Parts: sequence; structure tokens; C-alpha cells
Amino acid sequence: MSLVNQVVILAAGECSRFFPFTRRQHKSDFIIAGKPIIARTIEALDKIGITKIEVIQSPDDDQSLQETFSNYTPSHISVTFHTQAQPLGTGNAILQALSQLENRFLVINPQQINVNEHLNNLKKSPDLLSDTQNLILFSKVTTNPGRYGMFALDGQKVTKIIEKPTNLDGLSNQRNVGVYLLTKDFVNFMSTLPSSDFQLIEALDQYLKNHPVFAVEIEESSPTLKYAWDLFGINKHIQNGGHYIAPDAQIGPNCNIGPNVNIESGCVLNNVTLNNCLIGKNTVIKSGSISDSIIGNNCQIGSNFTTQTKNITNTPIEVTIKNKVVNTGMISFGVLIGDNSIIGNNCSSLPGSVLAPQSQINPESLISPEAQ
Repeated sequence: MSLVNQVVILAAGECSRFFPFTRRQHKSDFIIAGKPIIARTIEALDKIGITKIEVIQSPDDDQSLQETFSNYTPSHISVTFHTQAQPLGTGNAILQALSQLENRFLVINPQQINVNEHLNNLKKSPDLLSDTQNLILFSKVTTNPGRYGMFALDGQKVTKIIEKPTNLDGLSNQRNVGVYLLTKDFVNFMSTLPSSDFQLIEALDQYLKNHPVFAVEIEESSPTLKYAWDLFGINKHIQNGGHYIAPDAQIGPNCNIGPNVNIESGCVLNNVTLNNCLIGKNTVIKSGSISDSIIGNNCQIGSNFTTQTKNITNTPIEVTIKNKVVNTGMISFGVLIGDNSIIGNNCSSLPGSVLAPQSQINPESLISPEAQ
């Protein structure tokens, strides 16, 4: 018998921070190694015995998620879509499925492609499963607590949760992974609280005062997918030190394909060296040396294109998204090139550059972070 039969997948949100690969579809529909990211999450859920999937989506979803679930969900798993009318946070998203929830269910984000590995950690803590009213969260050590929800712990028991704390007094070094084993009783309690961006965390912090809430530490990676560069981590997990080349991609004899390179269907590459790159469908690259970069679908890259990937000071690369400067945390980062872009011969890019879809860059140009 499986530990849990039902999962809520949080796939609402406008994905605008995923620029330049928004594509009027959910970011978890981004294709890596021939299939959408969410398809791998469905496979992981199947491995742990999930038979019911509740998908929370935005009202402006263009049916791409429905199509993906239709194509990749096994027939023995049922899928129901629920619409979150307004972007009111994770807690409000879960409430959209309240009438369909079983007593115990899993909550994940759509990029949790190794959620089966997370659940396997429960085998080390069988006592936590003895009471079906226990809430079980998953945690991981972090050295950057200001970015996450952080736990105060008494052994495995969670005594407090604070979102993005500035004062770490009394807190552990364990961050919230974003994988939850919840109960319908808890969701009913959460529904009594005001809606807010942090309604789920606030509800958990109040609920644990009178109910058992536990954290299970994981060591394996826990993928995030907020910005486009988060694709590097997901791709690395999928490639596992190797690379993927679509069967119909045309790779010239003078190409050098390094680790963690993903080349999708219809690509034509000649005289190019690639390292830690994702290349979208039907993209043509005449020649060059490209590292730590993501190139979208239907792009044309001219001869001798090169990417610079590191700052002179060897500090983390900053990228401008939605007119906001974001620290990527990455020391080496090349360029993001949106779909249907054309880059002339003998061009190069500075670290952290972002090109909007359908950009056209003249020959001999230097692409800078201000180019978007």
C-alpha cells in the first residue's frame, strides 16, 4: 500500500520572471531531453503510487498543461484541474482543491522531478507515519537562510517556521524544501486565516503550536524553477554528467559537446564547442564557443559566436529581469537568448546577458546585459 495516493501540484502563476522563455505556457512545460519537465514529475509521482493528481492552474492558462498531462499521465492516474482566480499565494492555491482532498495528501511544485527520492527518506523515520494526523515537511541544509522559509527544530519536531528571516536566533540551518505531506484537517484550519502570499507558512506556524509537525531532512537536490537560469540545475540532474542530443539533430564532425549539454530536435550545429548549455528546437549554430547559456527555439546563430561567462572580480553574475537586478548566485553564466532570435557573424556576449524573443543582432556586435 502506498504512503499517499493524492498530490496537489502548484502550477498557477504568470511565470513572468521566467523571461525570456515565457512562451505563453507554464514554465514546467519547458522541454529538456525530449520531454517537458512536468512529465518527469509525473513519472516520479507514479513511482510512489500516486493515483490522483490535483493541478492548480491560472485562469489564463492556454491549455498547454492540460495537453501535457493528457500526453504523459498513465491511464491509472486521474487528473483534475482547479483554477486559482487570482495569484494569492500557495495557501490559497491549495484551498482551490479543498473539496477533493483526501485525509492525507502531498503538495509539490511542478519541477519536483525527484520527489520519489524525497519520499524515500521517510523510510528512515517510520515512527512519523504512525499517526495519520502528523504533518511532514521536508528540509535541507542551507547557507543562505534569507532566501527561504527556515525551521526551528526540537529533534525532528518543528517548533517554528519563519519565511526569509533576518534574525536567525533560535532557528536551525534547515530550510523549507517546498514538499509537504499535509492533512485535510490542516487545510480546513488554514481556510480560516486571511489570504496572503505566505498564508501556508503562517498557517503551519500557528498549527504546529497544538498539532505535531515534523521535518525530514533530505540530502539530494531539490530543484527550483523561478528564473530561467534555474533550468541549469534541473538539466544537470537529468543529464547526470552526460549530455542529450535529439535523434534528428545534425551535429557536424568538428563539434565538441561537453557535459550537461542538451540539444533538442531539429538543431543543426557546426564547428561549435558547447559546455553546460541548453539548445532549443530547430536552432542553427554555424560556429563558436558557448558555455553556461540557454538558447531558445528557432534561433539562428552566426559564425564565431562566443560567450563570456565570468566577471573580472569572479563574483556572482547579476541578471536584469522585469527591470529588477537579480543575483543568480552563479559564478559562471553566459547568455539567455529568446526564441526566434537572429545573431550575426562574429558576435560575442558579456556575462548575464538576456535577449528577448525575436531579437536581431547585427554582425560584429557585443551583446551586453543591457541589451534586453
